[in-house]
Amino acid sequence: MTSANAIQAYLADRDRILQLERSSAFDARCRSRATPLEVKASRVLAAVRRRDEADVYGAAPARTGHAGQGHRRFPGDRFLTSLDLIDKDAALMHVARRMPKGTHLHVHFNACLPPRVLLDMAKTMDRMFITSDMALVSDDSFDRCQLQFSILAPAEERDGDIFAPDYEPRQTMSFASFLTSFPHHYPHASPDSWLERKLIFSPEEAYGPLQTSEGAWDMFNGRTRMMKGLFNYETAYRTYTRLFLEDLVRDNIMYAEIRPNFMRSNQLYRDDGSGLIDNAGIMRIIIDVVTQFRSELEAAGRHFGGLKVIYCTPRIFAPCEIEAALDECLAFKKLWPEWIAGFDLVGEESKGRPLKCFISELLAFREKCEAQAIDIPFLFHCGETLELGTETDENLVDALLLGAKRIGHGFALPRHPKIMDQMKDRGICIELCPISNEVLGLTPRIGGHALYALLANDVHCTVNSDNGALFRSTLSHDFYQVMVGKADMDLFGWKQLALWSIEHACLDGEERETMTAR
Repeated sequence: MTSANAIQAYLADRDRILQLERSSAFDARCRSRATPLEVKASRVLAAVRRRDEADVYGAAPARTGHAGQGHRRFPGDRFLTSLDLIDKDAALMHVARRMPKGTHLHVHFNACLPPRVLLDMAKTMDRMFITSDMALVSDDSFDRCQLQFSILAPAEERDGDIFAPDYEPRQTMSFASFLTSFPHHYPHASPDSWLERKLIFSPEEAYGPLQTSEGAWDMFNGRTRMMKGLFNYETAYRTYTRLFLEDLVRDNIMYAEIRPNFMRSNQLYRDDGSGLIDNAGIMRIIIDVVTQFRSELEAAGRHFGGLKVIYCTPRIFAPCEIEAALDECLAFKKLWPEWIAGFDLVGEESKGRPLKCFISELLAFREKCEAQAIDIPFLFHCGETLELGTETDENLVDALLLGAKRIGHGFALPRHPKIMDQMKDRGICIELCPISNEVLGLTPRIGGHALYALLANDVHCTVNSDNGALFRSTLSHDFYQVMVGKADMDLFGWKQLALWSIEHACLDGEERETMTAR
């Protein structure tokens, strides 16, 4: 039998290793500087988590799977299948909504509010039209159709009845007529609820046994095309911007960096479809609405740190188009220096061109900026992939060498320890998007997300919602998921992630000081 001394020595070594891990954890600094009130609050939060696990998840009936196998409910299970418990009963979610979250640094501006917001606005527009890629004449066609919306001038109409057998793809039908006719052709749901379902992921779509990340992205792209026409006209853009700002304040977010897409086909229509508003006009709308909103809050004795714009353009573009976009980004920075945060290339990473295709254009842009003493950091999407050893996977190398300030997603980064170490040494921050990565097939559940490996290596990270409209999520939901995915995540982990979001925002010293002082 092993001696008592040997067991004591073993246990002492075990405690020493665990203590070494705790002392070097990503949240160790926040923990070591905690006030008595923060320590008490963390204990209360831990009690809330335990109570949710027992009284909410533990009390919910088990779900039946293959061959009648029962599956208990638990925090950190698949997000879309857990929303019924998270939103209705989970006390931790109520806490997440009320906690100060710092800044929001990765939010795509066309998909950050519930779809019903844009659908309701569309109903008020006389020149709003809807099209389909097929006639809606059977339940199957209602399931499979790809819809698009557009504000059209009379000369652009191609009249058609979506519900008629002889309908030709992409003929236009007024949205008002569509809403009136819909109940006569589809008795299973109201037009509002059916359209909303077409814009958000269902659990079956995200987690089906045959689903892949590529398949999920196909559905995602179809939904963003549908969302585009609901968003790209003047009234919707102005109203959406205002409602987004209100949502930030409601979710206890002090500042955001938004990612609108700037490209010729994404320009805004006038409300009657008679003309277009160019990219500079889009910037003026954003600046006008934000300035008005902040002044109203200040008059009421409240503070909001505002937002900045990350100039985004699609990575599927040719190098000459990327060069033109970079030139426009630089021109915008000169016009509105306090409003442009940085530059990014967006879209499905594996389907677009890799960063190395644009090295010449990106290096030339950096030289132009340096020559004019202008700072426009690169904030690249990269590492949003399960691929290994491909050009997509290698975007991490180019983001590092191009001197990115932050990278979006970075899911693949832990599989590249040398790159990860260099990014850490250079202070490159990772914009985590946990729910988005799960729904789009990078991990089946939050517990398998790369974020915990990144945090274990003390890589600076922030929490973000990405395209929350399509996932029925807010930034509060992403913070909730980060908490329940790791048993020993606590208040100090939340606090460190919020503090890093302020540290790595594209703010000057005075702007950052103002935010942290409040």
